[in-house]
Amino acid sequence: MAVAVPAAPAFSLRSVVKSFGGRRVLDGLDLEVGSRARVGLVGANGAGKSTLIKILLGLSLPTSGQALVLGRDCATSGEAIRTLLGYMPEHDCLPPDVTATEFITHLGRISGLPPTVAKERAAESLRHVGLHEERYRLIGTYSTGMKQRVKLAQALVGAPRLMLLDEPTNGLDPAGRTAMLELIGRIGAEFGISIVVA
Repeated sequence: MAVAVPAAPAFSLRSVVKSFGGRRVLDGLDLEVGSRARVGLVGANGAGKSTLIKILLGLSLPTSGQALVLGRDCATSGEAIRTLLGYMPEHDCLPPDVTATEFITHLGRISGLPPTVAKERAAESLRHVGLHEERYRLIGTYSTGMKQRVKLAQALVGAPRLMLLDEPTNGLDPAGRTAMLELIGRIGAEFGISIVVA
């Protein structure tokens, strides 16, 4: 008889401290987030939300304490962790002179997908975020809301187990914010992906 093994938490933090120039941005943070969870990080600018995301990505090391993502130590397994994550940056980093399909396919290839699979996943990701009809337009012609959806699609293309979304509603009007948060919730539920929204 097979015994079900519980899934590793999406991430866990044990006494995580992060200091910059003597100032503690994160001060002894203890937190465990289960798999398939959807969590919001709320705080003022400078509260440490983006710093925490960088630690979870393995791009910034805690000053002390331990951060684990999907059972892997962020301090020693950053590259392996990043293959399991989808990340949506806060700031616009989209090339204006390529189509959404080209951009998302390229990022799928960077994440290790074969060319055909990357193209298929790009089409699926763009369909899931509501840009299927606009996928061959140059990104530079997109509205702010469409650009945010492209960034969400690039976080989704690699079939991640955890998505880290840094300010996904940045620049959106109230209706756009509501629609984006509903979309994120639907994607999390539909694909069983753990999601952290700062």
